[in-house]
Amino acid sequence: MGRRGKVLAVASAMAIILGSTAFAVSARSRQGASPDSLSNACTTSARRTTEIATAKLIIEYNATDGDLGVHGAFDDHGWKYLCVFDPTGRQILEVGPQAQLRDLTMAGIFFESREPPSSEFSFADLEAAFPEGEYSVRGESFDGTILVGSATFTHDVPAPPTITSPVIASDPRGARKNPVSLQDLVIGWNQVTRTVAGGPVNITGYEVIITKDVADDPNGFSRPTYDVHVPATATSLSVPAEFLQAGTVYDLEVLALEVSGNQTISTGFFKTA
Repeated sequence: MGRRGKVLAVASAMAIILGSTAFAVSARSRQGASPDSLSNACTTSARRTTEIATAKLIIEYNATDGDLGVHGAFDDHGWKYLCVFDPTGRQILEVGPQAQLRDLTMAGIFFESREPPSSEFSFADLEAAFPEGEYSVRGESFDGTILVGSATFTHDVPAPPTITSPVIASDPRGARKNPVSLQDLVIGWNQVTRTVAGGPVNITGYEVIITKDVADDPNGFSRPTYDVHVPATATSLSVPAEFLQAGTVYDLEVLALEVSGNQTISTGFFKTA
């Protein structure tokens, strides 16, 4: 999966916690929901409508681990139900908070699909299952207004960025062979100029994430993480010595970010001297 240090990982964790208490997410089943509540919100057109504030659906490809999946983010001031439909009109997501969480309503949700290895779920499989186009969104706001919108989904996935510095290892143990200085560490990578399929690509920026490999607390929320977005013209980033600790293994991730939101990750490990 990668991206252990990203900010949205917190949102993902919260969604999982809620899923075990007062939150229900499914493709078609509505266990514990009132009989037609979700389906009504997804199909009714008689009431006043407003555009949902945020609707995103993207592909994340971890080139190092060889896996890929679909991520989504949907956000507004507060909603009771939310449904997403693919370009053919088939419903692929249904979200409905329950009990006291339904009374409070939800402002937003971020999700990650499972990310199987490419031997199980290839790019061809993803493209067949999730066609390009507009994925329509429909829901019900806290005040009864019907939320509508769409997320544009493309197959333009960037080729992986090649990390040029420091020397990285494929696992934490291997990182011990080439310790790096605390004082002048620079993360370097080559610019991405094509998609994984060899087509043209519009890179809007890169993201560099450095995460301490060993958690400092049981939940991981305070694990030291350095997460920076840089422009598409950048090919390096200096790391402040104040962030680093001596004799410590770090997980490094460099992401190429495409204009659609699709992103490709290259990862590795390094250790400080």
